[in-house]
Amino acid sequence: MFERAPEWISRSPRIRKIIVEIWRAFLRVQRSTVARAVLVAMRHDDSVLVVATPAGELRLPCFELDGWQPVEAQVRSWINAMKANPVNLKLKAIDGVPGLEGVKFLYSAEMQGTSNEIGETWLDTEQAPSALHVDDRRLLLISKN
Repeated sequence: MFERAPEWISRSPRIRKIIVEIWRAFLRVQRSTVARAVLVAMRHDDSVLVVATPAGELRLPCFELDGWQPVEAQVRSWINAMKANPVNLKLKAIDGVPGLEGVKFLYSAEMQGTSNEIGETWLDTEQAPSALHVDDRRLLLISKN
């Protein structure tokens, strides 16, 4: 890290220590902010909740997480903002590693209500895997186990 740095940086241990601490803090912030919560919401008739992206793809609902707040609190407030009534909200899996793609917290829930109440699209579980994006197909299969 210090091979091509100016001489004044490498001469002062205090400055080196400050720079290393800032660099480590930057890396922690980078790791903590790349996380998403993905929800697999099922209804009593075995339908799966999906949302349409601007590109027209069908995806499972997801939410960008703030790395400095508890994940479960953020997920509960997100679901409350959707005006959904989950019966059993469970963390099914944590998928991925810190990096460019980030970590996905996979939650599953049984929902009460109709598509008119929630305002989204519900797909039959038989049709959902073929209609969903490739990444979401895998997450849907993980949530069923």
